[in-house]
Amino acid sequence: MTWDAFLKRSLSLRRRKVAFISAMAAILAIMLVASPALGAYEVSAADVFRIIVSHLMGNPSGDRTDFVVWDVRLTSSIMAVITGFALGVCGSVMQAVMRNPLADPYTMGVSSGASLGAVLSLVMGISLIPGLTGDASVVTNAFLLSLVPMAVILTLSIARRMTDTMMILCGIGVMYFFSASTSLMMLYADPTQMSAVYSWNLGNIGIGYWDNLPTMAVPTAVCTAFLIVCTPKIDILTSGDDLSHTVGVDPFRLRVYASLAVSVMIAAIVSFTGTIGFIGLIAPHISRAFVGSKQAFLIPASGLVGAAMLLAANDAARVLGSLPVGVITTLVGCPLFFALLIRRRRSQWV
Repeated sequence: MTWDAFLKRSLSLRRRKVAFISAMAAILAIMLVASPALGAYEVSAADVFRIIVSHLMGNPSGDRTDFVVWDVRLTSSIMAVITGFALGVCGSVMQAVMRNPLADPYTMGVSSGASLGAVLSLVMGISLIPGLTGDASVVTNAFLLSLVPMAVILTLSIARRMTDTMMILCGIGVMYFFSASTSLMMLYADPTQMSAVYSWNLGNIGIGYWDNLPTMAVPTAVCTAFLIVCTPKIDILTSGDDLSHTVGVDPFRLRVYASLAVSVMIAAIVSFTGTIGFIGLIAPHISRAFVGSKQAFLIPASGLVGAAMLLAANDAARVLGSLPVGVITTLVGCPLFFALLIRRRRSQWV
Protein backbone atom coordinates (compact mmCIF):
# COMPACT_ATOMS: atom_id res chain seq x y z
CA MET A 1 0.00 0.00 0.00
CA THR A 2 1.37 3.39 -1.01
CA TRP A 3 1.56 6.32 1.41
CA ASP A 4 -1.22 8.19 -0.44
CA ALA A 5 -3.48 5.13 -0.31
CA PHE A 6 -2.76 4.74 3.41
CA LEU A 7 -3.69 8.39 4.08
CA LYS A 8 -6.90 8.08 2.09
CA ARG A 9 -7.85 4.92 3.97
CA SER A 10 -7.11 6.57 7.33
CA LEU A 11 -9.18 9.63 6.44
CA SER A 12 -12.03 7.40 5.27
CA LEU A 13 -12.02 5.45 8.54
CA ARG A 14 -11.87 8.67 10.55
CA ARG A 15 -14.83 10.13 8.64
CA ARG A 16 -16.80 6.94 9.25
CA LYS A 17 -16.14 7.14 12.99
CA VAL A 18 -17.07 10.82 13.13
CA ALA A 19 -20.20 10.08 11.07
CA PHE A 20 -21.27 7.37 13.54
CA ILE A 21 -20.77 9.68 16.53
CA SER A 22 -22.64 12.50 14.78
CA ALA A 23 -25.49 10.16 13.83
CA MET A 24 -25.78 8.90 17.42
CA ALA A 25 -25.88 12.48 18.70
CA ALA A 26 -28.66 13.34 16.24
CA ILE A 27 -30.64 10.19 17.11
CA LEU A 28 -30.27 10.94 20.82
CA ALA A 29 -31.53 14.51 20.33
CA ILE A 30 -34.61 13.27 18.46
CA MET A 31 -35.27 10.64 21.14
CA LEU A 32 -34.96 13.25 23.89
CA VAL A 33 -37.53 15.53 22.26
CA ALA A 34 -39.93 12.63 21.58
CA SER A 35 -39.53 11.03 25.02
CA PRO A 36 -41.90 13.34 26.99
CA ALA A 37 -44.77 12.33 24.70
CA LEU A 38 -44.61 8.73 25.92
CA GLY A 39 -46.55 7.54 28.95
CA ALA A 40 -49.97 6.70 30.38
CA TYR A 41 -51.03 10.37 30.33
CA GLU A 42 -51.46 11.15 26.63
CA VAL A 43 -49.48 14.11 25.31
CA SER A 44 -49.00 14.92 21.63
CA ALA A 45 -45.63 15.73 20.09
CA ALA A 46 -46.97 19.19 19.23
CA ASP A 47 -47.81 19.81 22.90
CA VAL A 48 -44.31 18.73 23.92
CA PHE A 49 -42.72 21.11 21.44
CA ARG A 50 -45.02 23.95 22.49
CA ILE A 51 -44.34 23.45 26.19
CA ILE A 52 -40.57 23.28 25.76
CA VAL A 53 -40.54 26.42 23.62
CA SER A 54 -42.82 28.27 26.08
CA HIS A 55 -40.49 27.47 28.98
CA LEU A 56 -37.43 28.51 27.01
CA MET A 57 -39.17 31.79 26.18
CA GLY A 58 -40.14 32.31 29.82
CA ASN A 59 -43.91 31.92 29.31
CA PRO A 60 -44.96 28.56 30.85
CA SER A 61 -48.69 27.78 30.93
CA GLY A 62 -48.60 26.04 34.32
CA ASP A 63 -51.39 23.56 33.51
CA ARG A 64 -51.35 19.81 34.15
CA THR A 65 -49.90 18.94 30.74
CA ASP A 66 -47.16 21.49 31.29
CA PHE A 67 -46.30 19.90 34.66
CA VAL A 68 -46.26 16.36 33.24
CA VAL A 69 -44.04 17.28 30.29
CA TRP A 70 -41.66 19.82 31.85
CA ASP A 71 -41.35 18.78 35.49
CA VAL A 72 -41.84 15.01 35.26
CA ARG A 73 -41.03 13.46 31.90
CA LEU A 74 -38.43 15.87 30.52
CA THR A 75 -36.38 15.88 33.72
CA SER A 76 -36.60 12.08 33.86
CA SER A 77 -35.44 11.82 30.24
CA ILE A 78 -32.52 14.20 30.78
CA MET A 79 -31.51 12.26 33.88
CA ALA A 80 -31.59 9.05 31.82
CA VAL A 81 -29.36 10.64 29.18
CA ILE A 82 -26.81 11.86 31.74
CA THR A 83 -26.82 8.51 33.53
CA GLY A 84 -26.50 6.45 30.35
CA PHE A 85 -23.74 8.69 29.02
CA ALA A 86 -21.76 8.39 32.26
CA LEU A 87 -22.18 4.60 32.37
CA GLY A 88 -21.08 4.23 28.75
CA VAL A 89 -18.01 6.43 29.19
CA CYS A 90 -16.97 4.72 32.42
CA GLY A 91 -17.47 1.26 30.97
CA SER A 92 -15.23 2.09 28.01
CA VAL A 93 -12.47 3.48 30.24
CA MET A 94 -12.60 0.64 32.77
CA GLN A 95 -12.40 -2.02 30.04
CA ALA A 96 -9.38 -0.24 28.57
CA VAL A 97 -7.34 0.55 31.70
CA MET A 98 -8.09 -2.84 33.28
CA ARG A 99 -7.65 -4.61 29.93
CA ASN A 100 -10.69 -6.73 30.72
CA PRO A 101 -13.77 -6.93 28.45
CA LEU A 102 -15.96 -7.78 31.47
CA ALA A 103 -15.04 -4.66 33.43
CA ASP A 104 -17.85 -2.17 33.98
CA PRO A 105 -18.40 1.06 35.94
CA TYR A 106 -19.13 -0.91 39.11
CA THR A 107 -15.93 -2.98 39.06
CA MET A 108 -14.37 -0.92 41.86
CA GLY A 109 -17.28 -1.60 44.22
CA VAL A 110 -18.93 1.81 43.91
CA SER A 111 -22.43 0.35 43.69
CA SER A 112 -22.02 -1.80 46.81
CA GLY A 113 -20.88 1.23 48.79
CA ALA A 114 -23.82 3.28 47.54
CA SER A 115 -26.23 0.47 48.44
CA LEU A 116 -24.85 0.32 51.97
CA GLY A 117 -25.31 4.08 52.31
CA ALA A 118 -28.91 3.86 51.13
CA VAL A 119 -29.66 1.01 53.57
CA LEU A 120 -28.15 2.99 56.45
CA SER A 121 -30.68 5.73 55.77
CA LEU A 122 -33.71 3.67 54.75
CA VAL A 123 -33.42 0.94 57.40
CA MET A 124 -31.37 2.34 60.25
CA GLY A 125 -32.39 5.98 59.87
CA ILE A 126 -28.74 7.04 60.05
CA SER A 127 -27.52 10.09 58.14
CA LEU A 128 -23.78 10.54 57.74
CA ILE A 129 -24.37 14.28 57.71
CA PRO A 130 -26.46 15.17 60.78
CA GLY A 131 -29.76 16.89 60.15
CA LEU A 132 -30.54 15.38 56.76
CA THR A 133 -33.69 13.28 56.36
CA GLY A 134 -35.67 11.55 53.61
CA ASP A 135 -34.29 11.54 50.06
CA ALA A 136 -31.51 13.97 50.97
CA SER A 137 -30.18 11.53 53.55
CA VAL A 138 -30.37 8.58 51.13
CA VAL A 139 -28.58 10.45 48.33
CA THR A 140 -25.87 11.86 50.62
CA ASN A 141 -25.19 8.53 52.32
CA ALA A 142 -25.06 6.75 48.98
CA PHE A 143 -22.64 9.29 47.52
CA LEU A 144 -20.25 9.34 50.49
CA LEU A 145 -20.11 5.57 50.97
CA SER A 146 -19.83 4.92 47.23
CA LEU A 147 -16.43 6.62 47.38
CA VAL A 148 -15.18 4.45 50.26
CA PRO A 149 -14.44 1.29 48.19
CA MET A 150 -12.36 3.34 45.77
CA ALA A 151 -10.54 5.00 48.67
CA VAL A 152 -9.67 1.56 50.09
CA ILE A 153 -8.48 0.28 46.72
CA LEU A 154 -6.40 3.41 46.07
CA THR A 155 -4.78 3.18 49.51
CA LEU A 156 -3.85 -0.46 48.99
CA SER A 157 -2.76 0.20 45.41
CA ILE A 158 -0.44 3.04 46.39
CA ALA A 159 1.05 0.93 49.17
CA ARG A 160 1.56 -2.14 46.98
CA ARG A 161 1.54 -0.68 43.42
CA MET A 162 -1.08 -3.18 42.30
CA THR A 163 -1.49 -4.45 38.76
CA ASP A 164 -4.79 -4.21 36.90
CA THR A 165 -5.73 -7.76 37.90
CA MET A 166 -4.97 -7.11 41.57
CA MET A 167 -7.08 -3.93 41.52
CA ILE A 168 -10.03 -5.88 40.09
CA LEU A 169 -9.67 -8.60 42.72
CA CYS A 170 -9.42 -5.98 45.45
CA GLY A 171 -12.58 -4.34 44.13
CA ILE A 172 -14.41 -7.67 44.21
CA GLY A 173 -13.31 -8.25 47.81
CA VAL A 174 -14.49 -4.81 48.93
CA MET A 175 -17.76 -5.31 47.05
CA TYR A 176 -18.48 -8.58 48.87
CA PHE A 177 -17.69 -7.00 52.23
CA PHE A 178 -20.07 -4.10 51.64
CA SER A 179 -22.74 -6.44 50.25
CA ALA A 180 -22.50 -8.63 53.35
CA SER A 181 -22.83 -5.56 55.58
CA THR A 182 -25.91 -4.51 53.63
CA SER A 183 -27.45 -7.98 53.93
CA LEU A 184 -26.82 -7.98 57.68
CA MET A 185 -28.72 -4.72 58.14
CA MET A 186 -31.53 -5.96 55.93
CA LEU A 187 -32.24 -8.67 58.54
CA TYR A 188 -33.58 -5.92 60.80
CA ALA A 189 -35.71 -4.21 58.15
CA ASP A 190 -39.49 -4.30 58.17
CA PRO A 191 -41.42 -5.13 54.95
CA THR A 192 -41.85 -1.45 54.01
CA GLN A 193 -38.15 -0.73 54.41
CA MET A 194 -37.21 -3.88 52.50
CA SER A 195 -39.45 -2.82 49.63
CA ALA A 196 -37.80 0.61 49.50
CA VAL A 197 -34.30 -0.90 49.51
CA TYR A 198 -35.27 -3.47 46.89
CA SER A 199 -36.62 -0.76 44.57
CA TRP A 200 -33.48 1.32 45.06
CA ASN A 201 -31.16 -1.60 44.29
CA LEU A 202 -33.04 -2.42 41.09
CA GLY A 203 -32.06 0.95 39.67
CA ASN A 204 -34.64 3.54 38.77
CA ILE A 205 -34.65 6.91 37.06
CA GLY A 206 -38.10 7.73 38.41
CA ILE A 207 -39.15 11.37 38.43
CA GLY A 208 -36.22 13.65 37.82
CA TYR A 209 -35.84 17.01 39.51
CA TRP A 210 -34.24 20.03 37.88
CA ASP A 211 -32.22 20.72 41.05
CA ASN A 212 -30.59 17.28 40.87
CA LEU A 213 -29.47 17.47 37.25
CA PRO A 214 -26.45 19.80 37.77
CA THR A 215 -25.18 17.55 40.58
CA MET A 216 -25.09 14.70 38.07
CA ALA A 217 -24.12 16.65 34.95
CA VAL A 218 -21.15 18.65 36.27
CA PRO A 219 -19.06 15.69 37.55
CA THR A 220 -19.94 13.77 34.39
CA ALA A 221 -18.77 16.61 32.13
CA VAL A 222 -15.58 17.36 34.09
CA CYS A 223 -14.51 13.71 34.47
CA THR A 224 -15.33 12.92 30.83
CA ALA A 225 -13.21 15.87 29.68
CA PHE A 226 -10.33 14.66 31.85
CA LEU A 227 -10.59 11.12 30.48
CA ILE A 228 -10.69 12.36 26.89
CA VAL A 229 -7.50 14.34 27.52
CA CYS A 230 -5.93 11.08 28.76
CA THR A 231 -6.99 9.05 25.70
CA PRO A 232 -3.52 8.88 24.05
CA LYS A 233 -2.05 7.40 27.24
CA ILE A 234 -5.01 5.04 27.70
CA ASP A 235 -4.50 3.74 24.14
CA ILE A 236 -0.86 3.00 25.00
CA LEU A 237 -1.88 1.30 28.24
CA THR A 238 -4.12 -1.18 26.39
CA SER A 239 -0.99 -2.53 24.67
CA GLY A 240 0.54 -3.60 27.98
CA ASP A 241 2.50 -2.25 30.92
CA ASP A 242 5.88 -2.98 29.34
CA LEU A 243 5.17 -0.85 26.29
CA SER A 244 3.75 1.89 28.52
CA HIS A 245 6.98 2.03 30.51
CA THR A 246 8.98 2.10 27.28
CA VAL A 247 7.25 5.26 26.01
CA GLY A 248 7.25 6.99 29.39
CA VAL A 249 3.70 6.27 30.59
CA ASP A 250 3.32 5.13 34.20
CA PRO A 251 0.57 2.46 33.97
CA PHE A 252 -0.08 2.37 37.70
CA ARG A 253 -0.53 6.14 38.00
CA LEU A 254 -2.76 6.25 34.92
CA ARG A 255 -4.98 3.45 36.29
CA VAL A 256 -5.29 5.27 39.60
CA TYR A 257 -6.24 8.59 37.97
CA ALA A 258 -8.67 6.97 35.53
CA SER A 259 -10.28 4.83 38.24
CA LEU A 260 -10.65 7.87 40.49
CA ALA A 261 -12.36 9.86 37.73
CA VAL A 262 -14.69 6.93 37.01
CA SER A 263 -15.52 6.51 40.70
CA VAL A 264 -16.39 10.19 41.17
CA MET A 265 -18.58 10.17 38.08
CA ILE A 266 -20.41 6.97 39.01
CA ALA A 267 -20.79 8.05 42.65
CA ALA A 268 -22.59 11.20 41.49
CA ILE A 269 -24.89 9.07 39.32
CA VAL A 270 -25.60 5.98 41.42
CA SER A 271 -26.52 8.01 44.50
CA PHE A 272 -29.61 9.23 42.63
CA THR A 273 -30.48 6.23 40.46
CA GLY A 274 -29.28 3.11 42.26
CA THR A 275 -27.50 0.36 40.33
CA ILE A 276 -28.46 0.16 36.65
CA GLY A 277 -26.85 -2.87 35.09
CA PHE A 278 -25.50 -3.80 31.66
CA ILE A 279 -25.41 -0.29 30.10
CA GLY A 280 -21.78 0.25 31.07
CA LEU A 281 -20.88 -3.25 29.91
CA ILE A 282 -22.75 -3.38 26.61
CA ALA A 283 -22.42 0.18 25.23
CA PRO A 284 -18.61 0.06 24.76
CA HIS A 285 -18.80 -3.29 22.94
CA ILE A 286 -21.49 -2.01 20.57
CA SER A 287 -19.55 1.19 19.93
CA ARG A 288 -16.29 -0.68 19.37
CA ALA A 289 -17.89 -2.49 16.43
CA PHE A 290 -18.41 0.88 14.68
CA VAL A 291 -15.51 3.10 15.78
CA GLY A 292 -12.79 0.63 16.81
CA SER A 293 -10.78 0.67 20.01
CA LYS A 294 -9.17 4.10 19.83
CA GLN A 295 -10.40 5.84 22.96
CA ALA A 296 -10.68 9.32 21.40
CA PHE A 297 -13.62 7.95 19.38
CA LEU A 298 -14.72 5.11 21.64
CA ILE A 299 -15.34 7.22 24.76
CA PRO A 300 -17.83 9.68 23.17
CA ALA A 301 -19.40 6.90 21.09
CA SER A 302 -19.90 4.70 24.16
CA GLY A 303 -21.40 7.62 26.07
CA LEU A 304 -23.90 8.39 23.30
CA VAL A 305 -24.85 4.73 22.80
CA GLY A 306 -25.28 4.30 26.56
CA ALA A 307 -27.42 7.44 26.74
CA ALA A 308 -29.65 6.28 23.87
CA MET A 309 -30.01 2.79 25.36
CA LEU A 310 -30.96 4.03 28.82
CA LEU A 311 -33.33 6.67 27.44
CA ALA A 312 -35.10 3.99 25.40
CA ALA A 313 -35.25 1.71 28.45
CA ASN A 314 -36.63 4.55 30.58
CA ASP A 315 -39.32 5.26 28.00
CA ALA A 316 -40.23 1.56 27.87
CA ALA A 317 -40.39 1.38 31.67
CA ARG A 318 -42.69 4.42 31.74
CA VAL A 319 -45.00 3.03 29.04
CA LEU A 320 -45.17 -0.37 30.75
CA GLY A 321 -46.29 1.12 34.04
CA SER A 322 -43.37 2.77 35.84
CA LEU A 323 -41.23 -0.36 36.04
CA PRO A 324 -37.70 0.00 37.48
CA VAL A 325 -35.49 0.82 34.53
CA GLY A 326 -32.81 -1.56 35.84
CA VAL A 327 -35.15 -4.47 35.12
CA ILE A 328 -35.53 -3.38 31.50
CA THR A 329 -31.79 -2.89 30.94
CA THR A 330 -31.00 -6.31 32.41
CA LEU A 331 -33.71 -8.16 30.46
CA VAL A 332 -32.52 -6.59 27.19
CA GLY A 333 -28.82 -6.35 28.00
CA CYS A 334 -28.27 -9.97 28.98
CA PRO A 335 -29.28 -11.59 25.65
CA LEU A 336 -27.63 -8.74 23.76
CA PHE A 337 -24.38 -9.40 25.60
CA PHE A 338 -24.54 -13.10 24.73
CA ALA A 339 -25.17 -12.21 21.09
CA LEU A 340 -22.11 -9.94 21.06
CA LEU A 341 -20.06 -12.59 22.83
CA ILE A 342 -20.95 -15.26 20.26
CA ARG A 343 -20.36 -12.93 17.32
CA ARG A 344 -16.94 -11.76 18.53
CA ARG A 345 -15.72 -14.98 20.12
CA ARG A 346 -12.67 -15.13 17.84
CA SER A 347 -11.75 -11.45 17.85
CA GLN A 348 -10.06 -9.11 20.27
CA TRP A 349 -12.36 -7.23 22.65
CA VAL A 350 -10.11 -4.40 23.80
